[in-house]
Amino acid sequence: DESSGSEVQRCTGPAADGSCPRVKVGELLPCSGHALVPAESTGQPYAVPGQATLCPVTLAAALAISSDSLFTSDG
Repeated sequence: DESSGSEVQRCTGPAADGSCPRVKVGELLPCSGHALVPAESTGQPYAVPGQATLCPVTLAAALAISSDSLFTSDG
């Protein structure tokens, strides 16, 4: 919960293929619009876009970035 900082749900993480185990591929993620804090993380939480259909943990791993990195278009 973003206002209280308390855990609302626990995610087991992406499936072996990188998909969310809770929904079918292409469906809206249950964590959409919320913050996701990986258990082993010491950085900032992942801000999951409100219309997310791809697991942010999978995307971050594919891009080899940490949760507290800033995305910019400056290259």
